[in-house]
Amino acid sequence: MARRTTGRIPIRLNVILSSGSRVCPGTVTNLSEKGMFISAEVTGLPEDSHFDISIPLKNEVLHVPGRLVRLSKVNGSCNGIGIELVEPPQDYLDFVEDLLYVL
Repeated sequence: MARRTTGRIPIRLNVILSSGSRVCPGTVTNLSEKGMFISAEVTGLPEDSHFDISIPLKNEVLHVPGRLVRLSKVNGSCNGIGIELVEPPQDYLDFVEDLLYVL
């Protein structure tokens, strides 16, 4: 697994993960321009699964494509996933830049 090339921003942000017919709520605990960690109870996901991550904001919902790169497990149960973003849209990159500006 490759190491991160950008720093992560700590955050608590509710999201919805969609992969095929599966839909699962989660909470982003950190993010960057290239990836994020989502705290979620998910099972049966093969590595390299692709997701649409819906991020509800005040005036819009950002849709960000991503792929599973890591499952985090505690006591044998999945408690979160590491997501690599696949060609993140400009509105997401602007959102991350705005977060960096206020930090």
